[in-house]
Amino acid sequence: MSAQRPLSEVSPSGAGASFTRWIQDSGASVSNALRAWEHGELAELPAGKAWDAVRLEQPAGWQAIRLPSRLKLPLGPVLYAHLAVEVPVPVRAADDWDLPGATVLGVGTTLLVPHGRIVAPITQHGRSWIVPPNHLSPLTDADDLYGVYFATLAKDGELRGVRR
Repeated sequence: MSAQRPLSEVSPSGAGASFTRWIQDSGASVSNALRAWEHGELAELPAGKAWDAVRLEQPAGWQAIRLPSRLKLPLGPVLYAHLAVEVPVPVRAADDWDLPGATVLGVGTTLLVPHGRIVAPITQHGRSWIVPPNHLSPLTDADDLYGVYFATLAKDGELRGVRR
C-alpha cells in the first residue's frame, strides 16, 4: 500500500486551484483550512461574502437536491451535514425563505467543511461533499432550490410555508 500524501498536497477532485480560490473568495484563510484538514478537523468558512448557504433538513433536503438534475437545472456545491444538506447560494438570494426545515446561513455564520476529496459516502466529523465546490462552476440558484424544496415538501404533505 502506498503512503498517502498530506491533504495539503492533494488537489480535491482534480481541481485544487479552483478549490483554493473558492476558500479565498469566502474570506477564509487557505492556510488555516489546510492546517485544519491536516489535523483531521473541518475548516471554518464564513458565509455572507462569496455565498450564503441554505441548510435543508433530512429527508426532504436530500430529496430536493436530487430534483435539479432530473429537471436539468444546474446544481452547485452541496455539503452533507448530519441530518441536513447545506447548499451554497448567491449572497442574500435566500433571505426571504420561509419554508419549514430550511435555515439560511448568511453573514455571521460559518460553514464547517471537509477537504474537497471527502465525498459521500466518506465523511469527516459527520460531513462530506455530495457535490464538491469548484470555483468554475456556478452556485445553485436560490429560486430553483426554493422551487424543488417547495415541491418536495408539497409532495410529502409537509408544506406550511408561504413565500414572502
